Amino acid sequence: MKIIAATLLILIAVAVVVVSLVTGILFMRTSGDYTVAKTLAQDKTISHIEIKGYPFHSETYGDRKNPTIVAIHGGPGNDYRYILPLKALSDEYFVVFYDQRGAGLSPRVPEDQLTMESYLEDLDDVIGYYAGEEPVIIIGHSWGAMLTTAYLAKHPNRVSKAVLAEPGVLTNESAEVYLKEILRFPGLPFLLHFYKSWIKSFHVSGPDEYASKDFFYTEALMNYEGPGGPMARYYCNEKAPRHALKDWRFGAVASGAVRKMAKDEEGNLRMNLAEGVHRYKNKVLLIASECNQLIGVEYQKKYHLKLFADAELKVIRNSGHAMFGERPEESLRVIRAYLKSSD
Repeated sequence: MKIIAATLLILIAVAVVVVSLVTGILFMRTSGDYTVAKTLAQDKTISHIEIKGYPFHSETYGDRKNPTIVAIHGGPGNDYRYILPLKALSDEYFVVFYDQRGAGLSPRVPEDQLTMESYLEDLDDVIGYYAGEEPVIIIGHSWGAMLTTAYLAKHPNRVSKAVLAEPGVLTNESAEVYLKEILRFPGLPFLLHFYKSWIKSFHVSGPDEYASKDFFYTEALMNYEGPGGPMARYYCNEKAPRHALKDWRFGAVASGAVRKMAKDEEGNLRMNLAEGVHRYKNKVLLIASECNQLIGVEYQKKYHLKLFADAELKVIRNSGHAMFGERPEESLRVIRAYLKSSD
């Protein structure tokens, strides 16, 4: 037994030395000027609105006299840059974009300020800022569609029309299925890329204390082009279309905070975002992409379509999860048809 224990200790010591050497070599070989964008905390010239003392990165397009559309980005932690193709709707609507609290070019905040209640309150405040008491149209993508669903359940009279583009999980049932699929082993090439991205993040020096972690998430998850990555099955040919996923800056703390909301202290799922959404009686448009193997057409049909009092599902052909950037013309055609038919 003593020999076995000694052997194990030697092997562990060797492993520690090897990992330390590899880490050191990678740190030197990945040295460079890695940067992330400034937020409003560092650059007040960025387009924004201020609500209750917090500045949200925000832009609008179109005539304010037209019906208001609020476009909500996904993530959690992404920003609205990748859904900007929706600004084409500004020929008939007043289109509002904003980066959620702690994401994109909006200032970073501590994790305890990022709760479902705070996200819903922020959304309600943004709607009130731009539309007053008038009902608005909401277009939410991915996590943005999840947030929209929770908002419909809480404020059914504040929304005239709702477009939900591939919401990830809305109930414990769909969450259990999704988590089972997304937590598959991603493969050694991705793990090596993940490790290298982590090493690179140590070279990021600013502009704030969140910069290194924000860089790491983007580099590790969004800039991986090899086989077996966690994002692969969201897209056609299992390859993320970089042109359709442009962003300014990822919010790592925001992403982590929202994911923690999915479980209680005992580790039980508590994804009940659709609770009470049947009170929203207007027709909802669900959009799914043809190529998404995780939360695409069949997933939306089976788990989400039934949750709403009145809903239809439209499929964007030859597209993955980032349909607004991958197939903007088809996506806009589907959205316009829904908005016109439900007038």
